[in-house]
Parts: sequence; structure tokens; C-alpha cells
Amino acid sequence: MRMSYRDFLVGWRLLLQEPVWSGVVIAGLAVGFAACILLLGFVRHSFSYDRHVPASEQIHLVKTRFHFPNVPEHWTQEAPQALRLALRDSGLPVSVSMFAELSTSMKVDSRVATVPVTLVDPEFGELFGVRASAGELAASLRRPDGLALTEETAHKLFGAEPALGKTVGVGGMLYRVTAIVPTPPATTTMPYAALVGPESSLWQEYDRADALQNWGRLFGRIYVKPLAGSDPAAVADALQAASDRSPLYRQLPPAFLSHLGNNKLMDVQLVSLADAYLDPDLAASAPPTLHGDMATLLALAGVAALILALASVNYVNLATVRTLRRQREIGIRKVLGASVTRVMLQFLCESLLLTLLAMAAGLLLAWLVLPLFADIMNRRLEHMFSPGLLLGSLVLSLVLGLLAGAYPAWVASRVRPTQALAGRDNSETVAGLWLRRILTVTQLATAMGLTGVTLAVAWQSWYASRIDAGFDAKRLLVIDVSPPFTPSGPRTNAFAEAVARLPGVAGAAQSMEAVGRSYVVQKGAARRQGGAMVTLDKKGIGPGFFDVYGIRPLAGRVFNPARDPVPRDNVETGTGVVLSATAAKALGYTDVAAAVGQFIELDGVGNVGKLQQVLGVVPDVRFQSLREIPPPVVYNLSRLTPVLTVNVAGDMAAVQTAIEGLWPRYFPNEALQMSQAQTFLAAAYADDLRLVRLLLAAAVVVLAIAGFGVYVLAAYVVQRLTREIVLRKLHGARRWAIARLVNREFMLLLLVSAMIGLPAAAMAIKRYLSGFVEHAPIGGWTLLLALLASSLVAIVAAARHTRAALQLRPSQALNG
Repeated sequence: MRMSYRDFLVGWRLLLQEPVWSGVVIAGLAVGFAACILLLGFVRHSFSYDRHVPASEQIHLVKTRFHFPNVPEHWTQEAPQALRLALRDSGLPVSVSMFAELSTSMKVDSRVATVPVTLVDPEFGELFGVRASAGELAASLRRPDGLALTEETAHKLFGAEPALGKTVGVGGMLYRVTAIVPTPPATTTMPYAALVGPESSLWQEYDRADALQNWGRLFGRIYVKPLAGSDPAAVADALQAASDRSPLYRQLPPAFLSHLGNNKLMDVQLVSLADAYLDPDLAASAPPTLHGDMATLLALAGVAALILALASVNYVNLATVRTLRRQREIGIRKVLGASVTRVMLQFLCESLLLTLLAMAAGLLLAWLVLPLFADIMNRRLEHMFSPGLLLGSLVLSLVLGLLAGAYPAWVASRVRPTQALAGRDNSETVAGLWLRRILTVTQLATAMGLTGVTLAVAWQSWYASRIDAGFDAKRLLVIDVSPPFTPSGPRTNAFAEAVARLPGVAGAAQSMEAVGRSYVVQKGAARRQGGAMVTLDKKGIGPGFFDVYGIRPLAGRVFNPARDPVPRDNVETGTGVVLSATAAKALGYTDVAAAVGQFIELDGVGNVGKLQQVLGVVPDVRFQSLREIPPPVVYNLSRLTPVLTVNVAGDMAAVQTAIEGLWPRYFPNEALQMSQAQTFLAAAYADDLRLVRLLLAAAVVVLAIAGFGVYVLAAYVVQRLTREIVLRKLHGARRWAIARLVNREFMLLLLVSAMIGLPAAAMAIKRYLSGFVEHAPIGGWTLLLALLASSLVAIVAAARHTRAALQLRPSQALNG
């Protein structure tokens, strides 16, 4: 015996007879399906990174890790390009390519657009399977004036016109579009908009020389593919040996090297491109959009399964209650000759039909919510709804329909016609009742735990994003005048002076990098006379930096534009340094005032044994997030200050408009890159805020599902206690006694749920906060609010059936 079209038709008619019940069940399942589709779709998206690259498991990314005394050590996907040259000279049969991005502006006619350019080797196309759709990529990468654009960039610059052969202005020079390549997919760890070769004149000669020779400078990535006669282990050994023999060891002072102990100055390893996106070593350094966490993905998959399971449990519960109410119908069908198998098949058909409708509604809901979900996850997910996902959703709905319909079908098979027609309803088994209670407890405990964690994460994120950074970021604008490590020339200085004279501007100062952003990080070593060597961060700044940021010295003085001249060359001069409070203590000065006037030996790559006088000590400024301990910082004057920070005393919008009008006079061929300083500070917690939004959405869904579960259980409790309620009313029981009888079970279930969910939430909160060196005062209030929210949901969900029990007439119940 098998299912037939007639079984589905009967099921459809039954669904139409009870539209409210059908709508509630379909809506509850649809929400579960939508959440599951989005979360599992994101997990599937994350596991597909770089799978479009041919033989991606044979291509390897070079990852490096420096060892600095008293500095947290992190692996990074960037490497010194000197390693690439050493590998080429090693004689090993390998294919290798650099991958380093330059920030540039491209001008077509009078339009200027910011387009990043990526430096790659001519072997890039063959290595990664990139085939030009127009022109020849390898030849383009060998030309100093060649430029390869992606199809998306070509359309951005030239519209529908063919871009091949056209010229583009970059930095006042013309470059010819000699190749068009496909736009990389969203699932790539190597996004690029334009490609040039290492001999391109776009790469300034001074920067090229430093990047290729400086073993201490991390500049871009290196990808390598071992060819016949070589293997990844041999390549890794060759790279490590080249690093160990590098001139960097000879440039560092013995006192610094002595701190390394048995560690190498730089560790070098390889990671397969197929595994790079989820490599745990790169979690601390890779951009969030180019890195995923395996534990997080597994957790999301678990949450997806949990949400769908909770939604399915509600359906099973409500379907079981409905089955018990249909016992007379089932008894009549059996009396008329329907076999047990036929009755079970009918219920399974109804379940399949309902889950298919719910899946269709869930797919529609997921498609509508996808833009918001993609924004929360900070990923491009527009291609997530693939034929494979639709087919998988169909299979999932069929499997779930069979599984979820199995229990109600089994309950229907146990209905005895004689008892059902005589009005003696068959009650559910004790085991079934306890299973229902356990499932409801699971729903409520999950809702409480998730709500508590969401509140704690939200409070910590709010606290962290508003922590005092040591300056007022709301009044500061940051302008990237030139690429990193670019010396400040006459044009840059003239622009800075013009900005400082604008109405509403209190001051403008230059620096190597903006506070709160870590595109450029420089490390150095210092010690006071007779003291131990200390690793610290070096911040190259202009003389007006502290005045613009409003940072006052704790002792001594800060740089003064009228007193402290900017160096004439690219090397810091001996005009003195300013220390952060942490740096002064790290160098051994118990009192910050004691450091003023003292001389420290400041060492760095290429700057060995420079004695610098400490001019002053300033408070610590939060260059990092609350997840990191503020490092010791030394500030020195430098000409390598391409970032301009503007202190706005007047109307922010008016000053921004004035700068936009001023920019083309000095930089007609570059696009203005201007941001408010507070955006950099907020960016450090962007992932936390996205996590809050994701947890909030999940908490709302789980609370709704838990409320629906309580609603279903309340319906069953009232049905099970109908005769007892009637007898109590006949004996004079008051309304509050009836309400207490109905809700007594929910209160006990809430208590058990709290005993399970809240301790688990407390452990999760503690683990989350352990990643911060400073956290908000989070006590038990988040757990208390979670308990109150879940209790409120349960009370509201049970209110309808409680009211039905209060309004139950003994005559109607006894006649039924």
C-alpha cells in the first residue's frame, strides 16, 4: 500500500477546513526553515572559498610570524617580498607570485574613481587559472604601462564601451588597458579590481626597492605552487632557511637577538589555498571578510539544526494534539474499513503536504531577508540561492515531513474505534507526555540561554565602542593624502596648510597612520641606559599631531611645530621622542616624570643604536581594541606621514564640503579618501555588532518558537485536564484556582528550564568576555532579564488556553 494523489487531496481539504491551525503551523515551520536555509547557506558559502581555483590544494600561501620580546605573536598572511626573490634564486621547481595591493585613483576623462591595483607576477594567470576574456594577461603584466582590469572595473570606468586598448590616468601618467579578466567570485580570498606586474611604473621606485630588500617589512602575500620534483615541505624549508640567513639578523642589535632564545626571528610556514580561509593561525591578522572560523561555522550549523528541530517539535506537538481531537473521525474511518496502514499513510501525506508548503514559504521569507542577513554576516551572498540549495531544501522538507508526521501517525494508529465512538478518548501515553515536557523545557532553556548571551554581548559591544580612546574622535576627520610610506612632498604640505586655514578647522597634522587603524604597523626596540631591551610600537608623526588630537603630556612636553623641525630625509633625526605611559613603565621608569630628559637607545631595522632624548610622556591612546593590552609606544618625527588628521571646531558637514572643494586644486588626478576618525574605532567592534544582530535575530526566532511550544503544550494541558476542570468548577472552584491548575505545569517547566539554560549562558558569557582585557560590569542582570523575557513569552503564549479553561462550561464539556 502506498500514498496516492487522493491522500494528498484529502489532506489539502483538511488544511482548508482549519485555516487558523494550518496558518499557525505553516508560519512556525516557515520561520524555522528560513533560519535554517540562511544559516546553512552561509556555512556552505564559507566552505566554498577558493574552490573555483584549479588544483587549489596544490597552491600554498606563505604565512609568517615574527618573534618580538613581550609582544603577542600572531601568524599573518603577509610576508617580506625578499622571501619571494630568495625562493626564485633557490633553484627549486616552483611557480610563485606576489599579491600586494596598492591604493590608487584612476581617471577617465574628467571622472576620478578609487580603484585598488594588485601587484602580481606574470605567472599569476597560469598559477590561478585566470584566463583573459580580452587581450593577453601575461603580456600585460610584463609591460610597465600595462593594466589588466576585471570586467566589473572595466564597466565601472568605461560603461558599455569596450575597455581594451583605452587609456587610464593614474597619478598623472597614462596606462593602457591591455587585458580584461573575469571578476573574481564572492568566494575568494584574493579579491582584485585591477592587476599590474612587478615592473609596473605604478609601483614607485623607492617603495619597490624597500619592499624587495627589506626583510623586516611585511608587504602583501606570496603564493607558491611546487612543480614536479618539489614538494611543500622542501619549499617551506627553503623559505625558512632563507629567512634565517637574511641580513635582518645583522641589522638588529645583539641585545635584541638575545631575547629570542631558541626562537627564530621569523617563522615561515605554508598553508594550502584550499584551507587558507579557515586556517586558525590567520584568525588574528586576516581581514574579517577574507577569513572564517571553523568553530563559528560549526556553531552556526548547530544553531540552524537546533532552530529547525525546535520548530519541528512544535509541529509534532500541535499535530499530536490535533490527532487526539480527531479520534472520532479516525474511529469512523476504521469502522468503514480503513486499515491501520491507510490511516497512517493519510497522516503522513498531510505532514508532507504541510512541510512542503512551509518550505515554500520559508524559501520566500529567506529570499526576502537575504539582503539583511548578508549585511549582518558582512558577505556577498547574492548567489546563495542556487539550484543545489533549492534541491536540498526540497529533500529536507520531504525528510522532515516523514519524520515529523511519524509520531502523529503512530498515535492515530493506536486509536480504538469502540472507545473513540463511545466518547472515551484515548489519551497519550505517559512516555509521550514526558517527551513533550522535555521538548518544551529544551525550547525554553535554549531561549533563556540565547537571550542572556545576546544581552551580554550587546552590552559589552556597546561598552567597548564607547570606551574613552584618549581623544575626542567625533571632531576629527582623516584624509589619506598619499599611499603608505610616501614621504610628505611640497604638494602634501601645501594641502595640509590650506586645510588648516579653512573656516571651522582648529588644526591639521600628519602621521604615518590614523589612530585606530592598523594598515601600517612598525615595531622597534628600545632600552634605557643599563636597562633591558623592550619591544614597542613606533609611530611616525608630524609636530602638530598631539595638539590636533588634544593629547596633553603627563610629564615634560610634546612636539611643537615652532620648535621641532620635521626631518629633511626619510630617516628620523635625533630631535627627541615622546613616550606613552606604558612605554615609560616598560623601560623601567617607575615615575613617568623620571623619564623626561633621559636618553634611550632606540633600535629598529636600519636604525641601530640611536640615542634619543625623551621629551615627554603622554597618556596611552587606544590604537587597538579592548581585546588587546595597550602596547608601549614611542612617537618620533618623520617625513613618512601620508595621513592628514583634521580637528573640526565648526560644522562638520561644512568643513567636509570645503575640503572636497579644495582637494582637486592640489590632487586633480586622485580621488579624495576622507573618513571620520570614529569610524576606525567603531570598525574594531564591527564583528561584535554583527554578532549582536545575528544573536538578536536568533533569540527572537527561538523565543517565538518557545512561545509557540508553550502555546501547543497549553492546548494539550487544557484538553487533558478538561474533565478535572469541570469537576472543580462543579465543586465551586474559583477562577484563580483554575488558572493556577492550568499554569502550574508551566511554572515548573520554567524553573527547570532556568536551571539548565541560565548556567550554560553564564559559561558562554564568561568565555566571550575572556577575549577582552577590559569588559563592562556584567553581573546577573542579563540572566535575570533573560528569565523575565522567557517567562513573559510563556505567560502570553499560555494566556489564550488559560482563558479558554476559565470560560469552559461544565454542561458543554460533559455533553461532549
